[in-house]
Amino acid sequence: MSGSIPVQLATGTYVGTKVKERVFGAVITSETSFVPNMASDWHFHSNPHFSHILEGGSKEVRKGGSDRQYAGTGLYYYPGVAHQNIDYLPGTRIFNIELTGNFFETFGLSHPPPSLMFGDKCQLNTSGLVRIMKEHYLNDAASAIAMDQLCVDLIAPCQEDFRCYPEWTEKIRDIMYDHWDTPLSLPFLAAQLDLHPVTISRYFSRYFGCSAGEYLRKIKVERAISLIKKEQVTLTDIAYECGFTDQAHFTKTFRRITGMLPNQYRKI
Repeated sequence: MSGSIPVQLATGTYVGTKVKERVFGAVITSETSFVPNMASDWHFHSNPHFSHILEGGSKEVRKGGSDRQYAGTGLYYYPGVAHQNIDYLPGTRIFNIELTGNFFETFGLSHPPPSLMFGDKCQLNTSGLVRIMKEHYLNDAASAIAMDQLCVDLIAPCQEDFRCYPEWTEKIRDIMYDHWDTPLSLPFLAAQLDLHPVTISRYFSRYFGCSAGEYLRKIKVERAISLIKKEQVTLTDIAYECGFTDQAHFTKTFRRITGMLPNQYRKI
């Protein structure tokens, strides 16, 4: 940080220019835009918030490292963690959702942990972030109650103490990400983990909140989201590249998991 003091951003305040904001009780959603090559001050946020890069991207610098972030990326920011964003790409737009203190008090939930900022297998987009974004732009009479439920669903898994999970849960996640584009079976996974297939069948949903097959579909949809914003790539090509049978299979799965069609997401 070169000796600079990070700026604390007030509730509802973000880097960039706020284009549109909506308040759903204790949940604040907004879209922000950025000028090319902009560099923010070192800053941190007052409340937990999630972001989804709609277009463009930037380089995010934190103590001990940096990451280049592109369109389609889902992000989490823990309050108080300082960072800086530089080298914004032309046309960058970002969707934000901020959860204020009243939200956590109302639903008896804790802040998602700082470790969620740095995981590369968090599946934020397919765990509800894209559905939340849809409600922001839809904004009808049912959006407020939908927003509360979607936000609870998004962060509820983060209330678990993952240190209490069996060691194989982390290993199976890595295996599924490494082999997402090959046919997987319970016997194959069990052999890699030196477990009985029934153990995985019985306990996978308990630790991951869905079946192994659904988890694999979410991996594929997460990959597709980052490609959809590249307008030169057709949806048919994306379907095959991400391991779907055809475009119809891809469209059906994408809509079921995210709540919108691939073309709808591309146009936001």
